Amino acid sequence: MAGKGRGVGAFTFNIDALGIGRGNMPEARVGPSPLFPSTDFKPVPLKAGEDEDYMLALKQEMRGTMQRLPYNIKPQSWTHIQSVNCMQMERHKL
Repeated sequence: MAGKGRGVGAFTFNIDALGIGRGNMPEARVGPSPLFPSTDFKPVPLKAGEDEDYMLALKQEMRGTMQRLPYNIKPQSWTHIQSVNCMQMERHKL
């Protein structure tokens, strides 16, 4: 159950046992959190060289080959989807 009597309930443990004094508590936040964390560390620059260029070209060629295969399902145009949807709506009304 809650503490006895009115007012603020007392802690059931000693705050000093945790090593936190009254002045050590963080201050209350007054504003929103930043959208992105601070960038204290800069990203490592990309490696440049013949090996990396070859791997990039190989990756792009493989991606293009995979997209040209007949097993790759190409997205239909939005107008086709709208026309099929309209036909189904008209059938539903009948």
